[in-house]
Amino acid sequence: MKSTKRFYLLSFLLGCIVGGVIIGLQETFINPLFAQGNTLSIGQLDPEYTKYMNMFLSAYNIIKEQFYDEKQTTPKILFYGAIKGMLENTGDPYTTFMDPQITKEFNIDIGGTFGGLGIHIGDREGQLTVIAPIEDTPAWKAGLKPNDKILEIDGKSTAGITSSEAVNILRGKPGTKVTLTIGRKGIEPFKVTITRAVIKVPTVKSAYIDQKQKRYGYIRLIEFSMPTAFDFKTSLEQMMKSNVSGLIIDLRNNPGGLLTAVAECANYFISNGLLVYVRGRNNQLAEDYRATPQKFLVPTKIPVVVLINEGSASASEIFAGAMQDTRRGIIVGTKSFGKGSVQQTYPFPEDGSQIKFTVAKYFTPAGRTIDKVGVQPDVEEKYWLETLSDIEKNALVKLQSTNFIKEFLNKNPSYTKADVAQFQTNLMKTGLPVPLLALEYLLYSEKIQEEIPPVYTLEYDNQLQKALEVLDNYSKYQKPIQYYQQAK
Repeated sequence: MKSTKRFYLLSFLLGCIVGGVIIGLQETFINPLFAQGNTLSIGQLDPEYTKYMNMFLSAYNIIKEQFYDEKQTTPKILFYGAIKGMLENTGDPYTTFMDPQITKEFNIDIGGTFGGLGIHIGDREGQLTVIAPIEDTPAWKAGLKPNDKILEIDGKSTAGITSSEAVNILRGKPGTKVTLTIGRKGIEPFKVTITRAVIKVPTVKSAYIDQKQKRYGYIRLIEFSMPTAFDFKTSLEQMMKSNVSGLIIDLRNNPGGLLTAVAECANYFISNGLLVYVRGRNNQLAEDYRATPQKFLVPTKIPVVVLINEGSASASEIFAGAMQDTRRGIIVGTKSFGKGSVQQTYPFPEDGSQIKFTVAKYFTPAGRTIDKVGVQPDVEEKYWLETLSDIEKNALVKLQSTNFIKEFLNKNPSYTKADVAQFQTNLMKTGLPVPLLALEYLLYSEKIQEEIPPVYTLEYDNQLQKALEVLDNYSKYQKPIQYYQQAK
């Protein structure tokens, strides 16, 4: 009888111990999975979770207790590193971890004012890459181009740092300087020193182009931010009243912006069907953006050309893709950047850091994905700078690092074409074979550096010239409009 009671007592105590262990494990590993609205159940957990969590905890404890530099083994450093590594291993350059300071910089309203260079950057093939410089900013004036690689910042390699971390480094007090080492295809790496300034990001610029007794409307969309749709609509309404013969929508070096803004802008031209749709993992996120007749603004009889280049990304690719699929406009230029994914952020209340991660990809009305592919223009036209030889590109970069341009302008404030030709000859003698058009463009750019630049410069913009040529011969390219009602 006593042995039976002892058995039951031991069984009860053992059950309490096991129950305590299970409760402890639940508090440590299981309950966090249900926090913040997570709907996972125990039965849905990956069976390998416990195995790899044990490995992680073992590694953490070993490094925490045995790594030689105790200062580098604080929980913050180790867990920040673990989160970064986990996100980087997804292989997605837009999925990143941001510490509190970077989070603060990231959350600055893109339509606001800040001290920086005026440059949109991203991660491409493991390298910090220029998506596009913002017009009229220090980065733009310094000659940075889409797809330039930022190899160093103030002499420190950018290997291993994310675009969010780089933004935090590049932004700073207006008037301070930062030196970038730039890698550009076809030429040797070079350094450029840029002075930070107050960056005021514009949205829309417009003007008229009168040619061959016709008036065309030209609208450049700098980005798709909060006021873009309204400003764009205002410009379009003015041009409709002017009875323009056609429209050129310039999206070159437009890095993107808000999905809602670009959908509304596309709706001004497309009266029916899909504009863009978004699909996430197993269709957990599924959104269709459709045109509404009430927002339709530009009659289909008005020819439209959309200009794109390798600096056109994200939302600008949505606009170009919608216009191309529906055959509402002719796309001219070079292939776009290829950023077709949607990101979401999750802030950590514990310290203000956050993660940004890709939750979906967007698709054009015809079901095309743009991510890592880009939009291929209907009429390809490379910008003249891209057609230069590697030797000429190197010479152009070296010339920009000298004072030759300023010295020439000081001596020849009212120069003639003959003066420029002689200048070109002199440069060739010094080992700088710069093409005549490139030299004329540099002189022009230097002259207007302190002025507000014109909305367009037709003389030095062969892509814009091509767009006008397409408008003049629009029937040659035009096809019947096609609407898409169902997502594929």
